[in-house]
Amino acid sequence: MSATSNFDSLDRAKDEMGSIERFLSKLPGIKGYREKEMRRDADKQLRDALARRLEARRRKLTGLQSDLLSSGGILWLDDVERIVGRLQLLIDRIKTAAYGYAPLWALNRVREDDLQRIADFDQALFDEVVRLDEALANLEQAVQANDGIKAALQSLGDLLNGLNDTFSRRADVIQNISG
Repeated sequence: MSATSNFDSLDRAKDEMGSIERFLSKLPGIKGYREKEMRRDADKQLRDALARRLEARRRKLTGLQSDLLSSGGILWLDDVERIVGRLQLLIDRIKTAAYGYAPLWALNRVREDDLQRIADFDQALFDEVVRLDEALANLEQAVQANDGIKAALQSLGDLLNGLNDTFSRRADVIQNISG
C-alpha cells in the first residue's frame, strides 16, 4: 500500500456515500465534518495496513530468535529480544496513534501541501518495510551460517531506530499543523 492510497481511500469513501449522505454533505457544516471523518478513516486504514506488515516482520524475527536458540546462539538472544521490543514499540505507536491525530483532522481546512508532507512520511515508512525485509534476510543468512550475526543485529537495530524516528517526525509534523 502506498501513501497515495491514503488519498485513494478518501476518494473511495466519498464515492460510496449514499444519496442521503450526499444530500447531507451539502448542508453547511456537515460537509466539512464528513470529509474530516473520511480523512481520519483513511489515515487509520493506512496505519493499520502498515502495522499489519510490521507485525508479519515481528513474527519472522521471533522465528529467527527460535532458530538462533536452537543453533546454540544463546549469546545473541538479549540483542534479538531488544530488537523485537523496538519493533513492537513501533507497531504499538502506529496502532494507537488514531486519536492522537484528531486535532489535525478537526481543522476546517487542511492545506494540500500539509497533507502531502504527511503522505511523504507514510511513503517513507512503507519504503522502509522493504529495507526491513532485507535486514531480516541478512540476519537469517547470518544465523544459518553462524557468522556475521552481530553486524546483522546491529543493522536491524539501527533500521528500527530510524523507523521509530521517522514516525516521531511524522507526529511532530501533525502537531505543528494542528497546533
